[in-house]
Amino acid sequence: MNFKVNVMRSAAAAGLAVVMLASCGGGTQIEAFVPARVIAFGDESSLIEVGGAKYTVNGVVFNTTVSPSVPADPKVADCTANQIWVQQLAYSYGLAFGRTVDGVDEDRCPGTVTNRNGVMMAQAGVGVAGVTTQVTNFLAGNAFASNDLVTVMVGMHDVIDALDQANPIAAVEQAGTQVGAEVVRITDRGAKVIVSTIPDLGLTPYAIAREVSNPGSIAQLSDLTKRFNTSLRLKLQDVRDGGRAAGLVLADELVLSMSRFPATYGLINITQGVCSTALPGCDMTTLLTTLNPVPAATSYGNDCLWADETHLGPNAQNRLGALAVSRARNNPF
Repeated sequence: MNFKVNVMRSAAAAGLAVVMLASCGGGTQIEAFVPARVIAFGDESSLIEVGGAKYTVNGVVFNTTVSPSVPADPKVADCTANQIWVQQLAYSYGLAFGRTVDGVDEDRCPGTVTNRNGVMMAQAGVGVAGVTTQVTNFLAGNAFASNDLVTVMVGMHDVIDALDQANPIAAVEQAGTQVGAEVVRITDRGAKVIVSTIPDLGLTPYAIAREVSNPGSIAQLSDLTKRFNTSLRLKLQDVRDGGRAAGLVLADELVLSMSRFPATYGLINITQGVCSTALPGCDMTTLLTTLNPVPAATSYGNDCLWADETHLGPNAQNRLGALAVSRARNNPF
């Protein structure tokens, strides 16, 4: 896959022309790439905690002896439901996360998958500098292989933190470039990478709430997100093999589409987080019933775009996972 600057791309809804880096040279794989290992780097959007909890609406076991089925009482967690994007990607190859960099086996929701060769390096709360540290720590005692599939998604915290910096534009552009540099570092060592942009933070409940006390926050967060993602995509021009070693997933475009056409995606609420408890403690039984518009009682959070102020709900995570699977299977690695 090649990455080129598309200077004339139109952002019709905004009425502006923006310079974006588009992925080119797609197609199908001549010989199917089958990873032996999946390695996840990033923040909590890619994290499965020990025990299986995730930073979205977590799944629970349902009582199917009644119609319609309802969550079982007492509540039992089902971490294989409401999969996050890296989980869905790993499962699609018959892999599951169950190891740390030191090779210790852990319970990170393998489900029925017996091959727990996935390595979870993602951590809650980290920014781009944290991912640089994750990659460095991994390389301290390990090496990437040509049959490794690596995922990278980070930057949300950097964009939010930039709001308090003297030069927020320079900060996010530098951060986006650094993410791309980490992808280059990984691919230079032989691995294949699926890297995702970050969603437009101007669309988040966090931005909507901040707008009240800080007018202009929505526009500023959208602009900073765009600059971060553009810098990331530009740096991907340096990926080896003409860019074919990396596949790009556009979480920003996905979330924008879901926000503009919610009914198409089965969404009712796109402006409020559905969780009543802090992540990763939120599940299908701990959801708000006071939202406006009101989600369906039987949706268990799947008709809401956001789990909380900044994290994607299960609907969006699932669709992001489907995009990642498609990209991994079609990118000419």
